[in-house]
Order: sequence, then C-alpha cells, then structure tokens
Amino acid sequence: WDESSWGGRKDRILGAGWVPMLRGVQAVLMPYFEVLAAGQLREALDIGNWDDMDPDLVEDIDDKRFCRMREIWEHNPDASTYEEILHVLRRIRMFMAQFSTMEAETPGSSVFNRAWQGAFLFVPFASERYFALLHQRQPPALILYAYYGALLHSLNDSWFMEGWGYDIVGVVNDLLGSYWESWMSWPLEVVGLET
Repeated sequence: WDESSWGGRKDRILGAGWVPMLRGVQAVLMPYFEVLAAGQLREALDIGNWDDMDPDLVEDIDDKRFCRMREIWEHNPDASTYEEILHVLRRIRMFMAQFSTMEAETPGSSVFNRAWQGAFLFVPFASERYFALLHQRQPPALILYAYYGALLHSLNDSWFMEGWGYDIVGVVNDLLGSYWESWMSWPLEVVGLET
C-alpha cells in the first residue's frame, strides 16, 4: 500500500487519495447496486430514511449554526456549489442526530444505530466541483470540510473513525489561519482544538 502518490499529509487529509478511491468504488458498485442491496450487503447498503431527510423542515440551534455559513459565500461565483454541499452536510447532521440517543447495536434487532453511515454519505453526495474547490483550498470549501470533520468527530469512539475529524479540522484551521477564526470556532471546539 503506497500512499506517497497522494501527496503530503495535508493533501491526504483533504482527500487527495481517499476521495477518488471511494468515488471509484462507487462507480464500480453502481451498476450492480440492486443485486448487492438484495444480498448479504443489504444491511450495509441500506441508508434507511436518508431520502426523507429534509433539513429545511427542521429548525434547531445546530442547523442554524450550519446555515450561518452562507454568509461566507454570499457573493462568491461558486455559491451554488457551496449551497449544495451545505444541504448535504445538513442532511448528514440530521441523519446522524437521529441515532444520538441509541445505544450500541443489539444483535437481532431490526433497528440499529446507523450514525456511522452518515459519515460515508458525504463523498457520494458531494459534487466533483466541490472537491475541485476543496483541493484549490478555497476558504468556503475548507470551512464546509471542517464542519464535516466536526460531524466525523462524533464517531471518534469507533476504531475505524478515530482521529479523522480531529485531523480534518486541524488541517483546515492551519490552512485558513486567523482571518477565518470566527468561522472555525465551532469545529475547533467540537474536536477539542479550541483557540
């Protein structure tokens, strides 16, 4: 396994290698999705009520925090791309939040905690344009990614997610610098990197 072609640490954390890899897996699986979803991968591929999630129908303080980011790209030519990603992140937050009061999975239970799936919904639902802006290190794209990192951090107790959110928020904060500090305060607080 050679990650050297993925660039330096910051490039890797910004998804230079793993995002195209997941997109590739998605491209391979899509033609066979129906067959796979009916087989032994049924539980892993079922995203429950994701399609029913409409963050515009729910108002809470966390959602308002996300929506406040719109000020960042108000007059930006890529505003529609950022708006799409904001909508995806709000849906992910909402999807993950519904499992926040659930205990760990109970064997044989028909309902189980799918919060971890929310973390993996970002890459398939985010546009190529967004990832191009992220790799160009555009501030709105980076700040949205930091909020994604904060959402990931809620899964930090899972061995396979440990440190992801922390690393994302830390790298984004390093790249942005103090000018964007007010926009980074919530993600920094969530992962324990308060300024």
